[in-house]
Amino acid sequence: MVSAPAAGAKLAQPCATRGLTMNSFRHSGKLGDIIYSLPAVKSLGGGSYFVDHRTEYLRKPPLGKQAAKMMTDLLLTQHYIQHAALYDGQPVTCDLDRFREIAVGIHFFNGVRAQTNRITGMLFGGLAEQTRAQLIPKIEIDLPQCHWECAALPGKANVEPWLSGINKKRVADIVICKTNRHPGKLEWNVLRPFAQKAVFIGFETEHVAFSCSHFLVEFYKATDLVDLAEVIAGAKLFVGNQCFGLALADAMSLPRVVEVWDESPNRMSAMNAHCVLTRDIVERYVQP
Repeated sequence: MVSAPAAGAKLAQPCATRGLTMNSFRHSGKLGDIIYSLPAVKSLGGGSYFVDHRTEYLRKPPLGKQAAKMMTDLLLTQHYIQHAALYDGQPVTCDLDRFREIAVGIHFFNGVRAQTNRITGMLFGGLAEQTRAQLIPKIEIDLPQCHWECAALPGKANVEPWLSGINKKRVADIVICKTNRHPGKLEWNVLRPFAQKAVFIGFETEHVAFSCSHFLVEFYKATDLVDLAEVIAGAKLFVGNQCFGLALADAMSLPRVVEVWDESPNRMSAMNAHCVLTRDIVERYVQP
């Protein structure tokens, strides 16, 4: 169920001027989605960005006031964001939530495909499942492009680094982030010999789960989203799954190894990004 935006909200068509003198944008998150919206915002010359902390989408809860406020602080580090605040129903020139009109359809297709493949495997065996998976490939989802198109911008999204000027906080050479959502098949234990050069970011429960499943690594508890971005910016390598930390690493084009979600993978940039984890790749960026 989709909750209505705040009372009195007037959502414009994508990037309609509606008599407003400066571009204004609304987004209800998640946090990573907001980061992936910024290439479009930057291309349009920036402006005011309103983070909607009240609206939920389908089964996903609202972003919440605390997270939304921290996001506005992060947005204000960017030169093309002249103003950032919580959304309270004001009209905007660009409703970035419309990226879901593209993204949700892709996720739905991939989800049905994965479920049908599993049923095929149960009924007819693994070979049949593999054959069907090859005949009907999954669709990669390009989140910057989805936002680009919802903002009515032509062509391909400009994904040159779009998060800049973040201070580099040198906590560790390797930053690890693995959430409970969006699992893949990355060989995480390749990082075991480098554990002393790494920190884990995210929630403490995620850190405990990772340490139990793989190896012990120090936990870094970020004070806010700006602090989190600074720790990632100060690293030599980011290793994580499809999560907010990855969005930040993508936005800064930090060297990164990504555990893509098997069911519905993000499209990976060609710049400094890897989808397999090997010792050679780690040593390319981090001295053993």
